[in-house]
Amino acid sequence: MSSRRAPVTITLVVWTLFVWTTRIRNIWGDQSLTSGEKWGRTGLALSFTMLAVLVAVSLWKRLDWRGIAVKGLAGWTIGVWVARSIGIVRDDHDAAFVIVHLVLAVVSCVLAGLAVRESALHEATPIDQPESMAPHGDDLVER
Repeated sequence: MSSRRAPVTITLVVWTLFVWTTRIRNIWGDQSLTSGEKWGRTGLALSFTMLAVLVAVSLWKRLDWRGIAVKGLAGWTIGVWVARSIGIVRDDHDAAFVIVHLVLAVVSCVLAGLAVRESALHEATPIDQPESMAPHGDDLVER
């Protein structure tokens, strides 16, 4: 999967970096958190940042394991956002906070799912094969 043929995956990487690096800034600006809380939350945000960078590098360098990297970022994204969404809805947050975070969760999970789909379609196509010769949806079904 070359980077020019992976627009959804690139969008997921950019989105992830935006959401989670912003989160790091917000964590360290929150004076109500203890140092331990700040470091724990920063660790989670850095896990997303590192996975997004790993996916970007794997796409850029066309590494053989780029599909695994995409699936790792996507799985982590969906798992964390499902867990966070449940906690956010159950906790005592105002409606605006809940809505904003549920929108972040939905966008993140949709991008993650679409990136996995895009990756799977491209894994079925050799990297050097011209796009015009790439198999399409029907060609990927085993007969």
